[in-house]
Amino acid sequence: MGQEQDHGEIDMEPQQKDVEQQQRGDESPVQLKNGTAKLTVPSADDLKQTILDGLEKKGDRGLWLWALFILCLTPNILNGFHVSSYVFLGQLPKNYYCMVPELLQAGWSHEEIRNISSPTGSTKNGTCTIYTWNYGQLSELNYNDALSYTQSHPPPAEVNCLATAHTGSSWHMYYDQPEGVSIVPEWDLLCERTALRSTVQVALSIGKFVGASSFGVLSDKYGRKTSFSIAATLYIVAGLLTTFSPFYALLLLGRIGLGASASGVFYPAFALLTENIGKRHRSWMSIAFNFSYPLGMLCLALAAYLIQPWRDLSLALTVPSFLLVIHLYFLVESPRWLLSKGRERKAYRMVFGHSAPQELVDSATVAAKNQGVNANESNHAAVPFSTKLKQSFSEFTKLYGTPVLCRRALICHFTWCITSLCYYVTALNADNFAANRNVYVATTGSVDIVAYILSMIVLAYFGRRSSSFCFFLYAGICLLVVLAIPPDNTTLLVTLAMMGRVGITAVYAIVTLHTAELFPTEIRNTALGICSTMAHVGSIAAPYITDLLGRLAWWIPTTICGCSVLLAGTLTLLHPETRDAALKDHAQQEQDRRTSTVDEEEMHEQGEKTITGN
Repeated sequence: MGQEQDHGEIDMEPQQKDVEQQQRGDESPVQLKNGTAKLTVPSADDLKQTILDGLEKKGDRGLWLWALFILCLTPNILNGFHVSSYVFLGQLPKNYYCMVPELLQAGWSHEEIRNISSPTGSTKNGTCTIYTWNYGQLSELNYNDALSYTQSHPPPAEVNCLATAHTGSSWHMYYDQPEGVSIVPEWDLLCERTALRSTVQVALSIGKFVGASSFGVLSDKYGRKTSFSIAATLYIVAGLLTTFSPFYALLLLGRIGLGASASGVFYPAFALLTENIGKRHRSWMSIAFNFSYPLGMLCLALAAYLIQPWRDLSLALTVPSFLLVIHLYFLVESPRWLLSKGRERKAYRMVFGHSAPQELVDSATVAAKNQGVNANESNHAAVPFSTKLKQSFSEFTKLYGTPVLCRRALICHFTWCITSLCYYVTALNADNFAANRNVYVATTGSVDIVAYILSMIVLAYFGRRSSSFCFFLYAGICLLVVLAIPPDNTTLLVTLAMMGRVGITAVYAIVTLHTAELFPTEIRNTALGICSTMAHVGSIAAPYITDLLGRLAWWIPTTICGCSVLLAGTLTLLHPETRDAALKDHAQQEQDRRTSTVDEEEMHEQGEKTITGN
């Protein structure tokens, strides 16, 4: 029905052609300062407006709408695969210690070897140190005689087993884990090398940070589909590099590529969706777009349950990325982006399926000529370099130049960083809770879906500030109550952690909306961009907190998150409520509003003093 109406409007235009030509003939060209004739046309924007009207109707119903939604939604499921894949790829063995081949060949058991060689004996699991006994001599004795000998002599120096690998020693690390299950035994990512294990996850976060900025620029400059195509190709290459990497450095490179391509398929697809769907579907489809992420985490838990070796699992997670070739074939460029680049003819053909009528093309051509003449006039005056430099930093000066906006910005930076930090800590904390990894990851994805639905319901009835504070408070309490639970009660620990994650995920959606409403239009993107950068700082710090500090005590990561979340919630109370409030366009409006509010308060106080004096 929408298509028929569009064609009807187009068919009526030739009937008006003679009248329009007569009107144009009566008009005389306007002579500009440089002598160029500037033509005037009554309806210069007809072509663009026709395209936008047709796009609104096309994005409101029909097969095209749902095909676009599915094509934009499904790539983000891949991102859910890889964000928590580190839980399985980098899983720690049940036990690990230094093995002495001489004693093993002499028929000693592992427990007997540990009692002799390890400073902690067999009472403590997970150690990388070893005594420097003369194990060749001890291997000629039976276990009891060797034990008596070591107990009657002072212990020798302790050395790290990992540090002796390059000295030609026969000592090596033993891992109580099936071969090939994890990257940890392959590159000895334990003890003092634990940070290298965490860096595997950090590499993904660094890639997402780089990809968010680089692919955002590519998407705006070269188009949504072009940017998506580059990211999809990188996704396949990085996945294969991660799977078959023979060296640790190549593994990190592959993980960085996965993170960058994850941002590269997310942001262009999201922009393509929101730009081309009708207003009736824009709100719920934008929120439903986020559901693909936890769906990917659920698929990851199932795949990890069925596939144990880490390379096979990585390959299984990479194979679906080849389906992105289908997206490259069926996805179209955003008509709105084409319009922003002055490519009206192609945009019209994409929306209506045929070329634009000649009279609309002529109208657009004349308008483009006039704009070109105006641009040439404006370019005659050279802009000094100092002025260009000052203009490039104007957004930052507006953001931090006034006390009101500076305070808001700093609070938003902190809350975004803490929210992202806690989001990833709760996603990667399975080992510190001694939880089943498959169940933990599946539960994480499930509670994310619940949190997104909950945030939608709460925002429909309550304000942004009160909702953020309540979710922050709820999450902080849940994460701190963990301290009162015995460490062997894994079920209750995971339950509380997941309850806290519900609050974290819900508040993540709310602070994004609240931040966008707190800042004027002219600096809104700048504020959101810096806040997004701070969120990446939190995601980069999360693996180190989980692995390094969690190694000292299992409760440290959740305690850090609980305290920081409560502080973030308290700071959000300093924000104004923005629900149903008109958005400001300029930073000066915020300052003027602040000044008028102060003046009104002073006048009110003076009035009260006058009444009291009388």
